[in-house]
Amino acid sequence: MDAREERLARNEVLFRDVNERIEQIAVPQGPDSHVFEFFCECSNVDCTLRLPMTLAAYEEVRSDSALFVVAPGHDRPEVEEVLRRTDAYQVVKKEGGAAQLAAARDPRK
Repeated sequence: MDAREERLARNEVLFRDVNERIEQIAVPQGPDSHVFEFFCECSNVDCTLRLPMTLAAYEEVRSDSALFVVAPGHDRPEVEEVLRRTDAYQVVKKEGGAAQLAAARDPRK
């Protein structure tokens, strides 16, 4: 992984960490069917888009440390593959060194 790819992956890991905190606050707030706003976990550190998701949908993404949730069009083909698209968000999977960095920095591991 080159320096640029590592920077992109680190930015995405940062947003995932923020979303982990949102989830911790949201869990006691309501049932899994309630929709919360999670931050786009794209590599653009200036991105402030929020993605409406249920806790169950977010948990599905977090079931694999290589998976991230990003706004439509915010994927980076050089470090990830789009696995699923919805109107509100895309689920992407990191590849190669970016996947290794994501696993190493996963707060759930």
